[in-house]
Amino acid sequence: MITYLLTTGFWGTVEPYAEILLDSLLDCLKMLPFIFLTYVIIELVERRVSFAKNGKFLTGRAAPVFGALAGVFPQCGISVMSAKLFDRDIIAVGTLLSVFVATSDEAFSILVSSGKWLSLGLLVAFKISFAIIIGVVANAIFRKKITYDVGEFNHEEICAHCHDHVDADDDDHGKKAIFQRYFAVPFLHSLQTFLYVFAVTFVFGLFFGEGGIIGAEKFEAYLSATKYFEPFLTAAIGLIPNCASSAIITTAYINGAISFGSMLGGLISNAGVGLAVLFRNTGKIKRNLLILLTLYLAGAIVGLAVSAVFGAIGITI
Repeated sequence: MITYLLTTGFWGTVEPYAEILLDSLLDCLKMLPFIFLTYVIIELVERRVSFAKNGKFLTGRAAPVFGALAGVFPQCGISVMSAKLFDRDIIAVGTLLSVFVATSDEAFSILVSSGKWLSLGLLVAFKISFAIIIGVVANAIFRKKITYDVGEFNHEEICAHCHDHVDADDDDHGKKAIFQRYFAVPFLHSLQTFLYVFAVTFVFGLFFGEGGIIGAEKFEAYLSATKYFEPFLTAAIGLIPNCASSAIITTAYINGAISFGSMLGGLISNAGVGLAVLFRNTGKIKRNLLILLTLYLAGAIVGLAVSAVFGAIGITI
């Protein structure tokens, strides 16, 4: 069978696509160890800093500042916790928005593993700055009576979407618990991110790479014609409450499919799982839709502005 395929025109037809598949796989495999190491460090820091244990730092006048700084750290707990605190009238809407805008989900680990340090630095700077601005302004406009009985949150409870395979009854210092938390969880995160990155990279190469179905030249012409529309599309993708959305946006940027401004716009609107937690309260659907619309417009407008400014002064990163 193999001999038949090789001696007919079939192999000549599929060979370019097989090469694209292999190249995509090899490129992504090179990133896997760095992605895993990043998640191990994130897990260690997250448990030591314990953002998810309580939310008292989100209740003062400087809450948007602390919310932005905590939200930009690549961990799963803060956006979920802030959504729960907001639903219980413990934090203000501006504080919630500061956390949501600062959250980047999988973008951090992908940019680190790709060696995009300049892009990561600019992304963090833009997101923190805008998160603080929108948080302070929203809190000043929408004054709300809040309570201060924050209580405590269990780490596995807050991060249930990624820790549901960890036995919460295990001894915190037992070998099984340590293995699960510092190897199993980071490895599963890494594998999930790897699959997202590989899928996007392969599809990108299949359609837009050299020898792809559409080809690089047509794709470059398309990008040039639609560069100011991109932030509106990426901001919409960013609203998907799943780590896949941030992975897709960031990988598209790494592959040259979108600009830095478009990536920034998509990651500003991306609030991780926190947005899904917020929408569980079906009794306040209008409020939730207004927050969602605010995130979308914020991402699209900031992404468009940054793309326009960078394009005008000739900055390409």
